[in-house]
Amino acid sequence: MKIYNRRYTGSKYKLIPWITEILKKSCVDCNSFFDVFGGTGVVTDSVLNLYTSFTLNDFLYSNEVVYKGFFEQADYSRNKLDEISNKYNSIDVMQIDDNYVSVNFGDKYFSYNDAKVIGYIRQDIEDKLSSNSINKKEYYILLASLLYSFDKISNTVGHYEAFIKGKTISDEFKFLLIEPRILKEKKINIYREDANELAARIKADIAFIDPPYNSRQYSRFYHVMETIVKWEKPILKGVAMKPPEENMSDYCRTAAPIVFADLIEKLDVKYIAVTYNNTYTSKSTSSQNKITLEEIKTILEHKGKTTVYSTIHNAFNAGKTDLKNHKEFLFITEVGVFEKKEIIRSPFFYVGDKYKLMPQLKMKMPCYIGDYIEPFVGGGSSFLNTISKRYLLNDIDPYVVRLHLELGKYVDDIDGLYKKIFKIIDNYGLSCSFKGRTACEELKKAYPKTYYAKMNKEAYIALRNDFNKDKSDMLKLYILLIYGFNHMIRFNNNEQFNLPVGNVDFNKNVYTALTNYLNFVKGKDIVFSNEDYIDFLSKLKFNSDSYIYFDPPYLISMSEYNKLWNPEKEQELCNYLDYLNKQGVRFGITNLITHKDKINSTFVNWAKKYSVYDISSNYISFNDNTIKEKSKEIFVTNYGERKI
Repeated sequence: MKIYNRRYTGSKYKLIPWITEILKKSCVDCNSFFDVFGGTGVVTDSVLNLYTSFTLNDFLYSNEVVYKGFFEQADYSRNKLDEISNKYNSIDVMQIDDNYVSVNFGDKYFSYNDAKVIGYIRQDIEDKLSSNSINKKEYYILLASLLYSFDKISNTVGHYEAFIKGKTISDEFKFLLIEPRILKEKKINIYREDANELAARIKADIAFIDPPYNSRQYSRFYHVMETIVKWEKPILKGVAMKPPEENMSDYCRTAAPIVFADLIEKLDVKYIAVTYNNTYTSKSTSSQNKITLEEIKTILEHKGKTTVYSTIHNAFNAGKTDLKNHKEFLFITEVGVFEKKEIIRSPFFYVGDKYKLMPQLKMKMPCYIGDYIEPFVGGGSSFLNTISKRYLLNDIDPYVVRLHLELGKYVDDIDGLYKKIFKIIDNYGLSCSFKGRTACEELKKAYPKTYYAKMNKEAYIALRNDFNKDKSDMLKLYILLIYGFNHMIRFNNNEQFNLPVGNVDFNKNVYTALTNYLNFVKGKDIVFSNEDYIDFLSKLKFNSDSYIYFDPPYLISMSEYNKLWNPEKEQELCNYLDYLNKQGVRFGITNLITHKDKINSTFVNWAKKYSVYDISSNYISFNDNTIKEKSKEIFVTNYGERKI
């Protein structure tokens, strides 16, 4: 019996040529291989000639026995094993007593006679070890051989979730020895541990990951093997004769994306190879994947440059489901190497916007986010560059929220939005460099830094006056924001929009930002709120996959939206963050700690309790966005530093 002579859900045996070819081409200069979820062990077996050191892990007792039988390098007597095998194949079933296997599994998973023989052999292997008539290596070879032998004739569809009913079961059992691998100058380490805990202790060149993706627990799928291997003889219950639950994996639960992200974070490797299949569209809820293709890709891209390969593959299917166009995916991540990706900019060009900081902040945010929560959303560059299942966004400024909601109405009619915008621009006679309507050369020469302001002033004031009459047309406010000084939203005490015209207009950058915004929010689960940040957050139910990003007004800088922020509000925020930390809620917060001659001592002292990261930034002057002022921004999180 060879290692691949076994039926096993999710086995990669038929995909081995495809997988190994990609590993050889994509993962260069590698010597060590970490098979995190070893399963049958066929992947490790297939790459034995490629690397010199191997770590093989699985949390099933039966798989550990298989690994030790095939791979563990220790002395054993083949002649002795052949003699034992011959005796097992000569057993007279009428001369042996009923036993644990025949009582529980006879005429179910095996014929009654075969079950008697299997139970007898299992006890005999144990007795031989106790009497020192076989050594440990011989014990594992015999036990693995027993597993392979009874799996070959089991009355199942390939796993032990249930046996086939209404069928006459023939006596077919034959004890067949496995063929252990002789591995000269190879180092093999075998573990039976929780993958996430082990990952923090293993250093390797390649981590190969093939975790369970749906709700079908492997410890229940292969409970017969587990029960016979452990030989603790528990009381079995139910039609399927299952033992009490153990080794239940979070990868088969809704928490799967979180534990997968945790695993990826912990890995200390050069390359990560992840296999994945697209059975998540299955009609069976138990067969639907707990991690989506998008989630896996997002999590891996936080670790490094990720390439995705795919191939058509007829997956093992125990039922009658027709899985059309079934594909297997292989992700290869080069850890610590990142492709420069386009950052989406807010179409509001908001003061304090985190557009330029997002490449740094993204690397320090969690790999996986279920609920992305932002209590000070502003223009939105942060959420626009974060992948999440759901977005819960808030701002205390009602006009900010109304602008987001207004633009969101046009995700399915982008052309219609631009027609309305350009109609307003044309009606008021504003410049529009995007359409080629720009200032004349004389105006540019006379006012080289303010020619658009000079050209648009009267039209801008007319638009502003019309908006202030009823304030219901958010597209007019959006255009005022684009053409206004520093793109600010500013109202006086009489609730009149009073921002002066700026030296800007609707240009290519505005068009690109607005189009990218609409394409991103389309189809996303996004909820906007307009409340004080604590009122907003107090209404939410946080999950283990929740993440809150705070970008509050900066206490020691000048900006329109900072005018209501004061030292008391800063302390209130720090206290609330401590409260969230005690609740186990993940958060990150950006803040300005030094600016000109000012120091935000409240935040500096608070941040000492958490992980602090310096942010490379050029803080822009509130009064003149061409002036970069000497300041220091930091990013603080309540989760550990990423290991890359």
